[in-house]
Amino acid sequence: MLTEHALTRQTNSLESIFFSAEVELNGVLIPAELIKTRQSSSKITFLIRLPASETGIVTKRMIKDENGKIVWQDTVNFVKPAREVALSIPIELKWKVGE
Repeated sequence: MLTEHALTRQTNSLESIFFSAEVELNGVLIPAELIKTRQSSSKITFLIRLPASETGIVTKRMIKDENGKIVWQDTVNFVKPAREVALSIPIELKWKVGE
């Protein structure tokens, strides 16, 4: 089984490749602020912050590395109101023996 040290190093690696964020809002890709928060040695949450001035329907979330390559994305259907919103992406690294 992986030790806490190994899980911490894996989480650090994941955190380092998540560099920038974009969302598809009303069919247009726009850059968004990416915030990283660590909960434990193996759990990290990425927040994609959208300002109050951006309103409409968010249909895609993307995170890119420092070279602009997509490293994570998903499809959503979220109606963004006229207030600041942070979309949460929690990721927990686990090691399961036998899988």
